[in-house]
Amino acid sequence: MGNNNSMEVKATLKKPFSEEEMLSFIVENNHLKGWQINETDSELQALGYSDLEIAKGNKLSEIANLKATKLLTLNYQGNEYQIDSDSKINISGKISQILLSSSSGQDIGAINWITKDNKVVSFSKEEFMAFGVAVAAHTEMILFKHDQLRTAVNNATSIDEIKAIVWVD
Repeated sequence: MGNNNSMEVKATLKKPFSEEEMLSFIVENNHLKGWQINETDSELQALGYSDLEIAKGNKLSEIANLKATKLLTLNYQGNEYQIDSDSKINISGKISQILLSSSSGQDIGAINWITKDNKVVSFSKEEFMAFGVAVAAHTEMILFKHDQLRTAVNNATSIDEIKAIVWVD
């Protein structure tokens, strides 16, 4: 969540105060509410994030989780495929094999790929290349969408504005 500048004073204890008053203030505001204690020349302050900062932090976590989830799978021509990082490496490796074999005049024939639910799907070279392009386009769309939403959250000036930010594919 933002820097300390975005914290606001939630409670104060004016000086002079007793040790007992100080301990009570710290227990109440730091231990129980999680606010940061700051001492000035005239008072103890309990600093916490504004409701807006908290809402921004929650929304940023929500969209980051959505991004992570959406980067795991792709529905392509009626089948769900895993496209996590390891899967993308395997897809790229297969595309490299197709390109290398094509450039040397070898035919590697049909390419079998396994769906998320362990069904084997057969692709021609061209179909598999199109699948690889779809995976890349899907990934790029998600990354750009996440960046756009993250910017909108960071620029939001009200909680209602934050609530209105939703991931629409």
